[in-house]
Parts: sequence; structure tokens; C-alpha cells
Amino acid sequence: MDQDFSLLGDDEVLHVRVGRVLVPNSTFKVSEFLDALAQVVSEFEEDWVEECEDWFSNGLRCEVLRFGNQGWQRGRVRIRLEFSPEQQKLLREQPPRRRMRPGRPMPDEVYPAQVEEVPYEEFDENY
Repeated sequence: MDQDFSLLGDDEVLHVRVGRVLVPNSTFKVSEFLDALAQVVSEFEEDWVEECEDWFSNGLRCEVLRFGNQGWQRGRVRIRLEFSPEQQKLLREQPPRRRMRPGRPMPDEVYPAQVEEVPYEEFDENY
């Protein structure tokens, strides 16, 4: 399931109805969430120094021991948010809207699929 997740950019916007933490609004940018997280961590971490901000920006210098590698590898680590979209349900393919007149070439026989649209209010509270 981890392979279905992709990184969210700092300017992308989230809407969270249930389980919201750190930000007072239900709609916020990824960068706002990461800033709030950095603020909370800095308030509770006694040894917080300016370099600790790298956890949330350019990455903190570190070494990692990864599965499949031989030994430690130097690099940087940072905290980011990931997103995994739900699969959309296809209802049916749309038929052509009008018939072609005789003698005219037929367009490609590919029709866009209709996607079920569910009003936001009808989402399950535990999504």
C-alpha cells in the first residue's frame, strides 16, 4: 500500500474533517501544517537550535542504514506529507450524442467514461 502514496508539494491544499491536528482550520496548505508541526516540536524540544529547522526544509544531515545497502549512507532527511487517492468508480461509457450522416467519416470509437460524483457531505466520516 505504501507504493500508492505520493509526496504533496508545500503549496498543495488539504481539507481534513475528522482527526485534524495542529491547525485550527479544516482547509490548509501542506506548508502551514509543516510549519505548525515545527513550531510544536520546537516548543517542547529543549535542545532546539536553528539547524533543527532543516527537518522541515532542506533536510537535516544524517546517516541511514537501509535494507539492501551495505553499511551506512550519508545524506539528508526531512519530514513531508504524502497522499494516496481513492479509486474512482466508473459508471458507464457515454454513447455518441448524435449519429453521423452517411458519407462522413466516423470518429474514433473511444468515448470518455463518466465518473460517479458524490457530494462532499456524503463522504464517510472515517475517510
